[in-house]
Amino acid sequence: MPSLNLTAQLHALRSKPIGYRWSSSVVMADRRITVSSDDQALFADFFTMFGAAPPVAGSSNERADMQLDVVSAGGGDYGWFRLSGDDTLPLDGGEFRFATSLAQGTFETIDGAEPGWTCVAVRGGATPAFAFRDRDCLFALTGNWRAGLMWFLFWRLLRLRDDAIFFHASAMGIGGKGTIFVGPSGGGKSTTALSLAARGHMLLSDEVAGYLPATGKIVPFRRPVGIKPGPRCDAVNRALQPEHDARIRDEGFVRFDVNTLFPVSDPYPVPLDNIVFLRGFADRPMLKRITPGRGEIAELQPLMGSFLNAAHGRRVFDLTRLLGRAKVYELKLGGPDETADYLEHVIA
Repeated sequence: MPSLNLTAQLHALRSKPIGYRWSSSVVMADRRITVSSDDQALFADFFTMFGAAPPVAGSSNERADMQLDVVSAGGGDYGWFRLSGDDTLPLDGGEFRFATSLAQGTFETIDGAEPGWTCVAVRGGATPAFAFRDRDCLFALTGNWRAGLMWFLFWRLLRLRDDAIFFHASAMGIGGKGTIFVGPSGGGKSTTALSLAARGHMLLSDEVAGYLPATGKIVPFRRPVGIKPGPRCDAVNRALQPEHDARIRDEGFVRFDVNTLFPVSDPYPVPLDNIVFLRGFADRPMLKRITPGRGEIAELQPLMGSFLNAAHGRRVFDLTRLLGRAKVYELKLGGPDETADYLEHVIA
């Protein structure tokens, strides 16, 4: 790898006067994330990833679990961020561990050529996309670097919650009972969650469900909800403006603050009672109790970040125990509103 003199670049960025600054924060999975930056455009990605509020001028003095201070206008090929807050985990690039260990992963670890630095590059690249030392990180100002920083924060949050397992699933509180819906991409998880939320049930998440093995509860992970072309409940269709529909058709996937679609209550942790595996579509919805096995453990699709903070064997034990303590069903979906009405009566 060509020498980049990372230490000199970090020193130059840290000593350069910082231009105008904006900040915003959000609470996700019961952890506060705050971002301050000289780049206002970064906050659109902060909203997309976490649902953060629009930025305000100035730095934030609010206590945070993760505080990311970002400088992008240094004039070179790299920006810099410093991670602070109550988060005491080492800033060592561990969030990329699975991506770098997979043969077809997006990233790979490369020789930093300088003591004390951990460098991660896009696979096949010769220069770092991220270079970590102590609580500082240099990041390449290439491609969609803003989204890259938000994905780092997302993986960092999963790593920080070492008491939780996160699933690719939607999560609801239905009649006081925590229910997660598990299925493949395009299988109806978000559509079902939004259809139930439109009827007043508590939306915990439309895409990522956080489960605490020690307490048996689901924690809120409510990001902006994603809407794709296809069937939707009547409440969502009424809320979407023609320009929103046009964006969804053109882009294929658009995120919205759920409160702009219809009013929803603030979420809070609820005990997990039901796990529902989505198994395709039918003329009318049909829910059936099943005895889970190895296939269902695999279908739960725990996000790889959940294995960063616990041994693999421990997580498999947690998943097996989870399936043993919850009621497990398979569901064939009908129309969105018909399915929501059916689930409302059967589960609640």
